[in-house]
Order: sequence, then structure tokens, then C-alpha cells
Amino acid sequence: MRFLQPVRISGLVLRETPFGESDKMMTVLTAERGRISVFARGARRLKSDFFVATQLFCYTEFVLVQSSEKYYIRECSLKESFYSVRNTLEGLALASYIADVAADESTEECEHAELLRLTLNCLWTICEKKKPLPQIKAVFELRSAAYAGFMPDLVGCAGCGNYNFPVYYIDIPDGTFRCEECFRKNAANMELYAARENEAEGIYCDAHLIVPVSPDVFIAMRYAVYSKPERIFAFELSPDALDDFAAVCEKYLLCHMERGFKTLDFYHSVAEK
Repeated sequence: MRFLQPVRISGLVLRETPFGESDKMMTVLTAERGRISVFARGARRLKSDFFVATQLFCYTEFVLVQSSEKYYIRECSLKESFYSVRNTLEGLALASYIADVAADESTEECEHAELLRLTLNCLWTICEKKKPLPQIKAVFELRSAAYAGFMPDLVGCAGCGNYNFPVYYIDIPDGTFRCEECFRKNAANMELYAARENEAEGIYCDAHLIVPVSPDVFIAMRYAVYSKPERIFAFELSPDALDDFAAVCEKYLLCHMERGFKTLDFYHSVAEK
């Protein structure tokens, strides 16, 4: 087996799979090389030098050698364990979902510094318990979707260009919004709106899911997408507005990822208790 020169790199363990009697294969998110597969020989042994720094959610500095498409650990040292996400089942469920999404949104051998920073920030915020978990989840979903190439256009109405309205109609697949006047201009939309305006999940218009949101929720969406990375959680919402914010951000991410997540289902199952 021929190895390339060792590389020193920091990464976040997003997934781990047991391999053999004591080894494990990990999915690791790095800033410089995106998602990489790392083989940790003997890491499941309690006395292994790799045991502590290769646990799920650990942010670790690795010295790796590469062979083919896999990396092998030569050395590693723990930078942050984010162990406190395990203090509550709901926090652990959310951290697992965030790690799952980050693993799916990232690609191999591509720079993912922004996604890594966002994921680390969310795990830290879960540990600190300074923000509601639904807010952390929603911000991650919308911001990570933007990083994955699905940036919503929340600057102005797609019809008239204005942005100050009593209600905003978010076109989930299109990533745009319209004011009520522009939304009602389309007769087909108007007919469907009248038929489904009382349904909580949104309004379907020509296979497009349109979700009406309040000004508070719309401002929160803009904040989640456009604010500086260190300020993404610096806002508050009423309980009702937070529920709506969480719902629309989840719909947006799942629509553009075109899949669901078992970790999301688990999060909802424990969050509802």
C-alpha cells in the first residue's frame, strides 16, 4: 500500500461506522478538503491513542496519510468534544441531524470552510443552551441550504421588488417570495389560495409549495441568510413565530435536498414529548 505525504488538518467527525473488531471508518468535515473518509485503526479500543479524539461530534486535529480515496490516522489530538450535546436527548437528536445534513451537503476535496464553521457554531450553541433548539435547527437548515447552492432571494418581492408587507408568500422550490397583491394577480393561484388558505402546511400552486409567513418570521429568515456568521443567532422570536420559522426553514431544506432524514424524524419524536 503506497501512502502520500502526511497532511495535518482539522476536522469534525460527522459519522462513524464500526469496522472489524476494533477499527472504525469516519466521515469527517474539513475546511480545506471538504468531506473526507478517515480510517481509524484500533480506535474503538478504550486504551487506543485515537479513542477520545475520534468520537462522534469531536473536532480534532489529525495527521493523516492518504492511500487511494481513504485517509488513515497517524496522529490526532482533540480540540473540542462538544460532549454537552449529549446532556439531553433532544440536544443529541438535533446534533445528529445537523451532522447528517452537513455530511450530505458537503462534497469531497472541495473547500467547505463556511459549512464547517456553521456546523461548529450550531453544536457550540446547543452545548451552551442559550438559544431554543428549534431556532438553532432552523438557522442551520436555511443557512446550510444557502451554502449548498440554494440561496433564497429574500431581498424584494419577485413581482414588484418591494419588501415591506403584512404577509409574505414564500415560494419554497423557487426560493423567492411575493407580496399578497402579486400573489393574487395569478388567477390560478387565487383559486388554489381560496381553497387551501386554512391549511397549515402551505398553499400548493402548480406543484409549488407557497408558505405565507408573518413579518417577524420573514425578518428572521433574512437574518439567518444574510447576517455575519458570528451573529446568526442574535435574534429572538415569540413562541408562535418560532414555530412558523422552524416549519418554513425545514420545508425549504428538505425540498431542495430532495430527501428526508431519519435523524430528523427522531428529533421530532423526542421534541414532541
